[in-house]
Amino acid sequence: MMGSNKRGLPGSLWAALFHPWVWRMAWRDSRSQRVRLVIFSLAIVSGIAALTAIHSLKTSVERGIASEAKALLGSDLRVSSRKEISVDEVSQLAEMASRSSREISFPSMMRFLPDGGARLMQVRGIEGDYPFYGEVETRPADAWGKLKGGGGVLLEPAILDQFGAKVGDEVELGGIRLRILGVVDKPAPRGNRFSGFAPEAYVNLADIERTGLLTRNSMAAYQVHLEIEGGPLSRELKDRVREDFPDTPWRLETPEDRRENLGDALDNFQQFLGLIALASLALGAIGVAGAVHAHVTRRISTIAILRCLGCPGHLAFGIYFAQAMALGLFGALLGAGLGIGMQMGLLEAFRDELPISVSPSPEWKIVAQTTATGFAVCCGFALLPLMKIREISPAVTLRSGGLKGDLLRSLPIYGLLVGLLVMVAHANDPSWKRALAMVGGMVIAFLALVGVARGLMAVTRRVVGRRWPYLLRQGFSNLHRPGNQTLLFLLSLGLGTFLLVTILSAGRLLNDRLDIQQSEESPNLYLIDVQPDQVAGVTEVLEEKGLPLLESAPMVTMRIQSIRGVAVGEAKGVPRWVARREFRSSYRDELNFTETLVAGELATERADPAGVVPLSLEEDIAKDMKVGIGDEITLDVQGVPIRTRVTSLRRVDWSRFNLNFFMVFPPGVLEDAPGFHVVTTRTPTPEASGELQRALAAKFANVTAIDLTLILETVREILGKISMVVTILAGFTVLAGLPILIGTLLNGRDVRLKESVLLRTLGASAKQVRAILVIEYAALGILSALTGVLLAVAANAALAVFVFDASPWPDPALLVVAFGSVTAIAVLGGLALSRGVCNHPPLEILRGG
Repeated sequence: MMGSNKRGLPGSLWAALFHPWVWRMAWRDSRSQRVRLVIFSLAIVSGIAALTAIHSLKTSVERGIASEAKALLGSDLRVSSRKEISVDEVSQLAEMASRSSREISFPSMMRFLPDGGARLMQVRGIEGDYPFYGEVETRPADAWGKLKGGGGVLLEPAILDQFGAKVGDEVELGGIRLRILGVVDKPAPRGNRFSGFAPEAYVNLADIERTGLLTRNSMAAYQVHLEIEGGPLSRELKDRVREDFPDTPWRLETPEDRRENLGDALDNFQQFLGLIALASLALGAIGVAGAVHAHVTRRISTIAILRCLGCPGHLAFGIYFAQAMALGLFGALLGAGLGIGMQMGLLEAFRDELPISVSPSPEWKIVAQTTATGFAVCCGFALLPLMKIREISPAVTLRSGGLKGDLLRSLPIYGLLVGLLVMVAHANDPSWKRALAMVGGMVIAFLALVGVARGLMAVTRRVVGRRWPYLLRQGFSNLHRPGNQTLLFLLSLGLGTFLLVTILSAGRLLNDRLDIQQSEESPNLYLIDVQPDQVAGVTEVLEEKGLPLLESAPMVTMRIQSIRGVAVGEAKGVPRWVARREFRSSYRDELNFTETLVAGELATERADPAGVVPLSLEEDIAKDMKVGIGDEITLDVQGVPIRTRVTSLRRVDWSRFNLNFFMVFPPGVLEDAPGFHVVTTRTPTPEASGELQRALAAKFANVTAIDLTLILETVREILGKISMVVTILAGFTVLAGLPILIGTLLNGRDVRLKESVLLRTLGASAKQVRAILVIEYAALGILSALTGVLLAVAANAALAVFVFDASPWPDPALLVVAFGSVTAIAVLGGLALSRGVCNHPPLEILRGG
């Protein structure tokens, strides 16, 4: 056979991989095992499909953002402030632009006439031609133009459905009535974060001034939008504005900033989901390595015969490496095709919900990169079992033997695989630290599962004795005998269990954090912008409705001027946002039940505002400001400087939703400063909340009611969508594990077939053989489920303690269901794929030997 090759055999492995004889031999050798090899190659399909879809989606959306960055902002420069921008400042800004527009936005209650239903809205008063880029789509189409030309209001379609309103009806906002001009299908770009938690209402800026809702301390955002044709670059434009207005705490945003912010969000999305896809790919590659190992084990005698005929070791290695390459290429191409389909399908499905237009076309560069990545990872993992081929000698034809490997010689391969995974992880996340953490976490999980599998085999080998019942002895002995399925079984089922239970537990932790504490002291309704002379009236309304007054706290707006005598903008190590932030602070002489004093002593005596005022800081803001007990801070309280000294630090439980503040003053300092009160209560039902809001809207139009329940429902809805995406991606890991599980069972079926024939020849019944199989698969399922669940419990505890600050105890029902389901899958899957093991005639199997 070897001499029939006229061209001569290649003298190196590299040349062998390009030699037709090697590929012909690889094809012929795979004839009896092609179905099983293809099943194992499917293990990498889900990981490559997930990587392709995630990275392609990110690239497509980024391209859309880059082409429509100005439409996402609506202008070339947005100037934002929590403090009113004066007329002179607006005029100076307008001189820099070809067109300018003003906007004032704030949360307020809106009443729907004639029945008086009320709803918290994010009111946006706009003047001018904003947005300068992009279009606002309304029904009827001319409604946006009518709004700019006169009075009226535009609402979201869902709000009209909620209140049964229609175009032409009236609403009441503050002290005026406005006619509904239409609905907004595609809104103007949002600049206020609160917009995501309350429906938007668009009005003319002139109508805002007539409502009487704006006071000096209202929770309003003031914005100026500028169109600058042929202007300077983003950074130069912002530097110019800061030079012209050095003393203003304005927030400046350009299309480039909006693009970068969205890009950061996409990066976080890709990095998080990419971790799951990477785990799926690594698990699939391990499955392919297991398939190659099982295949080569069956071919030991064939390889030994080739060696007897003069085939060198590198050529035998090349035959089976060619098979591994074919498996990897098939799985990579199929995975890339599925990833393209997922990307295009998702873009098409969510085309109308995206704020930009994205063409649903393949990202071929990304497809090529992920395909090559999957192929390389697959081939790399296949090297581990293939390296043992070189150790097969011609003498094996005369004596039986298995694959034996040298751990020291395999260390470079292990190093190569870790390096390969680190490079793939770094392509997913540019931070080397996080990439190493990703791979390290996967290695720990894999080592834990491998350790359990090895430990199980060692324990059963030593513990199982002759005194055990026969069926138990046979079933447990199958866990360590040659050709056992223990390692791949635990990897496929154990890792899938670990990821799914961890994700579901993390979702439970999120939901628990968003649940309002069911206690008498926990509010679910905030009444803000209550003026000092309205506190008594609001309290009376609460009493009339039979609702408790839980808290009432004054709130005063201020900024930090200097820290330890150094201007806050120049203070070393202090973040820039500290200088720009407006702090809403309060005063009282006691701690509330959500606060704990961690340092110093809370000042309770009245203080002299002319001297140095004692100040209590929340511990985390103190760390950001790099201050401690005894440090002086000068605050600008709406133009009046107040010197303070930090005398105490507090730890605040922000999850309780009570009135808490970063800065708390003693009495006697802020009473005369302009401000407003915040009142909290608890309503037993949504109907009671609606009645209270209608009563307040009728008597105190400026008072805004924020229903925490509605906000949390919005957050839950958003997190629910994110959780669905993450769960789907976690499902890819399960899909990667299923082919490994099926392939492992098929490989083990041959061994079980011969064993069952021998047992039946020795007198065992078909019922006893099935019982032995049930015991084996039940043991594997129980160990896989237990290992996966315990790893998930550890991950849940780490998330609870270090991320969510919650109880580390997981949901017992989830653990029980996961444990039972995985065990059942193992037993049922094993029995299903082992059907017919007891039906083969013994003579047929013995002859086929």
